[in-house]
Amino acid sequence: MSCIVEIALACPLRQTFDYLSDEPVEHWQPGMRAVIPFGSRQLIGIVIAIKPVSEISTDKLKKIEQQIDKQSFLPVEIMQLVQWVSRYYHHPIGECFQAALPKKLRLGDSDEMQTETYWALQQIPVNKPGKKQQQILDLLEDYPEGLSEKALRVQFGNVKSSLTTLAQQNVITAREHVALPVPCLELQQTVSLNNEQKQSIEKVLAEKGQFSSFLLHGITGSGKTEVYIEICREFVENQQQVLVLIPEIGLTTQFVERFRHSLAANIVVINSSVSDADRKQAWLLARSGKADIIIGTRSAVFTPMLNPGLMIIDEEHDSSYKQQDGLRYHARNVALMRAKTLNIPIVLGSATPSLETLYQVKLKRYQLLKLTKRAGGATLPNVKLIAANKTADNNGLSSVLINSIKKHLQQNHQVLLFINRRGFAPVLMCHECNWQANCRSCDAKMVVHQHQNRLFCHHCGLIQTLPKKCPECGHSELKSYGVGTEKIEQALTAIFNDIPVLRIDRDSTQRVNAFTNMVKQINQGQAAILVGTQMLAKGHDFHDVTLVGVVDADQALFSADFRATEGLAQLITQVTGRAGRGKKSGEVLIQSEQPEHPFWKNLLQDGYEAIAENLLKERIQMELPPHGFWAVWRAEAQEADLAMQLLQQVAELLQQTASPVMILGPVPALMEKRAGRYRAQLLMRSADRASLHQLIDQHIEAVSKLKLARKGRWSIDIDPTELI
Repeated sequence: MSCIVEIALACPLRQTFDYLSDEPVEHWQPGMRAVIPFGSRQLIGIVIAIKPVSEISTDKLKKIEQQIDKQSFLPVEIMQLVQWVSRYYHHPIGECFQAALPKKLRLGDSDEMQTETYWALQQIPVNKPGKKQQQILDLLEDYPEGLSEKALRVQFGNVKSSLTTLAQQNVITAREHVALPVPCLELQQTVSLNNEQKQSIEKVLAEKGQFSSFLLHGITGSGKTEVYIEICREFVENQQQVLVLIPEIGLTTQFVERFRHSLAANIVVINSSVSDADRKQAWLLARSGKADIIIGTRSAVFTPMLNPGLMIIDEEHDSSYKQQDGLRYHARNVALMRAKTLNIPIVLGSATPSLETLYQVKLKRYQLLKLTKRAGGATLPNVKLIAANKTADNNGLSSVLINSIKKHLQQNHQVLLFINRRGFAPVLMCHECNWQANCRSCDAKMVVHQHQNRLFCHHCGLIQTLPKKCPECGHSELKSYGVGTEKIEQALTAIFNDIPVLRIDRDSTQRVNAFTNMVKQINQGQAAILVGTQMLAKGHDFHDVTLVGVVDADQALFSADFRATEGLAQLITQVTGRAGRGKKSGEVLIQSEQPEHPFWKNLLQDGYEAIAENLLKERIQMELPPHGFWAVWRAEAQEADLAMQLLQQVAELLQQTASPVMILGPVPALMEKRAGRYRAQLLMRSADRASLHQLIDQHIEAVSKLKLARKGRWSIDIDPTELI
């Protein structure tokens, strides 16, 4: 007997769709995939529910074309998580499923795992084996369950002929097995932990098997990763899985290697740099319980686990955990919700915790674990503030900073210079007619990228050839102002022409493995100068960096964003923590145009903790997040006033309902024009979460049906982190 199948489709409509199936009800399960006709297209959707035909009329229903899965490929827990995400973030459920699944599974690939050949020792050879054959046999003796051919190839190079010979002699035997990550064959000895690390581990392990949230607040270099590893060791030995989220793809290699060399575990990686096939395999290994540890960036929070035991979010304060387009979810909040549902502990780690997390500690919802000393006997660097006088003569570098660089390089140490702006210079102008290189699609200036001889808009991606003369008056002398990573690199190369200068930013690391190769070069330990953006500011453990210079650090002091001071304090604290992490003592010089600004005095004298405490008090007094709950409606359109008009109608709709929620706006966005569209926003503020969501739920359908809503783009952002 046929049935009706309710299906979620990846489209912007906030609804599910009913289709008719010739298969009986018992042949369908929520979480299956099905191919269905949708308009003129053929789409793959996720089954949400199955209904008997008698419930509704089937006259207008289209038929399902194909049932892809024989049984549900999505665990119930992930189904429920995605449905919660859709409700909480008020986002179409089909797009939520799309964000949660690897690409190949979204496109209908089979959910069967790849297999590969594994070799195992069968008997002692009669004849004396060759050198490489003996090495293979010695290794296989330590792995009675066998090793994959890939693992043997990584260890010994080309092993095909050796394996063939040994197999012909019946010394080894082959079998097909699910392809697992290549294991690390030489584990490192367990690191000696200090008392604070041991106590933190004990407190987390004491909460095994129940939901409990921890903030691991450790100063930079205090050994948070060692704490993660030792906690993971306990869970892996108990055959429970651990999900670890890290903020940046660039941190993955270093982070994963430390886990691989410390734990005898199957560790898989899920992020956008992994190939689609490997990402699907990692997802399936996690679902089947064959992956012990899953390490990934934001979207890995949706990875299914058969035996979940723990979640870890490293650098929990990092803004990259918040998706800023499409499904605007915060991976930290989703992970917290998931850990609560799974009834497992979750550890949030950071040297500079977000005010949101510190607020939860203040409310005693999170347990605080503190690491106040650097691991391995390393000491905190000496931090000084220096005035940026006459820096224009040296392309943004003061003489004090240059002299310090010389001193550290003479000792064969490494130097890291941080500037949070890529490119050569942020401003290009003509002094004859005051023309400036502005983006024609944004309210922003084009940035000079001298290496590529181009102007780039960092907001919309517009690219233009770098003009040789003024396009307005034709004058040939155009001048650039301000500094970026390229200009700093150029200046340092001219001053220290016998020292390698490595520029590490998004432009220099676009090629595959470019960043990994640079990190390898840095870890070789020779004298070098590293110039980079935020990519260098967090998580890296360069033991030979003894001087960190922070250039043009005042950018956020006068921002209109109320979160800017928090972000600046976190960034500076993180980047200063890169100095002196090994046995060599470190030094930090912060070069500022505003050395008398109270922010610098507070940060240097009292540290991040005191600044965060004061900022939290201010936020509570002013009823700003994390105190209270916010949502932002955003609209954008090519016509100048359309976004404002749309949000005005949204505001009028919301104000029709009596509610304690405060409606603020609409107002134009601070950068009103971006990528050729004019933007506006409407803020909702509430003392309680439920009232905010109820009001949105009451009106979101009506907003969808507004005529202006079809002429422009609009979205809603729950718990927004950016208001610029």
